[in-house]
Amino acid sequence: MENEDRTWMYNRTYPNRAGLRVEYKAGVAGFIAKAITLDDFLTEGTIRCPCWNCKCCKLLNPDDVTLHLYKKGFMVNYTIWTVYGESSDANDFSFQNYVESPVRENNVESSRYNEVVMLLGHI
Repeated sequence: MENEDRTWMYNRTYPNRAGLRVEYKAGVAGFIAKAITLDDFLTEGTIRCPCWNCKCCKLLNPDDVTLHLYKKGFMVNYTIWTVYGESSDANDFSFQNYVESPVRENNVESSRYNEVVMLLGHI
């Protein structure tokens, strides 16, 4: 799934929050499909939740991750799924700063977390 357009990740709801967009639901389903092919899921039955609150720190079952993503959306600037084996070298960085969020908050925290993950070689 590397190098694909992931604008859907930050375009979750229709105007006036009138439900989840079809593209968002399809994108989440694709994300879950990729995540369940990886070792964490195959050995433990859980995947890291990249929602706004969990930020890839919690291991949950796929149904709970789907629910978190539907309710809370993805964490800031997670268009390169590094925890799921993607390399930042293979992606276009121009999209990295696109976030349709009222709060562009603590990118320092997110970027430090991503640096640690990359240095440690994926959690």
